[in-house]
Amino acid sequence: MSKKIMVLTGSPREDGNSATLAEAFINGAKDKGHSIVKFNVSDKKTLGCIACNSCYSKDKACPFDDSFSEFANLLEGVDALVISTPMYWFSFPAQLKSIIDKFYAFEVAEKKLTITESMLLTCGELSSEDVFSGMIESHK
Repeated sequence: MSKKIMVLTGSPREDGNSATLAEAFINGAKDKGHSIVKFNVSDKKTLGCIACNSCYSKDKACPFDDSFSEFANLLEGVDALVISTPMYWFSFPAQLKSIIDKFYAFEVAEKKLTITESMLLTCGELSSEDVFSGMIESHK
């Protein structure tokens, strides 16, 4: 069964290792007949959530003028979300974290997402897999 998959790339470096991971996933998914929507945070501007609870009050996901509303519109009808990102200081890069934090908008506005699956593709030059545990728990 074909799925609509959102690939959210989190690296501030467009050609970094996690971008390579994302492209490999995208190519494989397309080969299997899935449709892909890609949102690259490196060329977007998203402000941090301030919990103003005004989500979707002005015909867009966030009342502030940033890229989150664009992302939220692209997320409609998505079956699976894939996050491909490097690990920065045991967590997500700030550019990606601002998108993740603003998922709060869907909760505030009681908007149902169609996502039934999620995957985290991450990388980092470290000596132990334990250092990824915080990021993995946040993803869960």
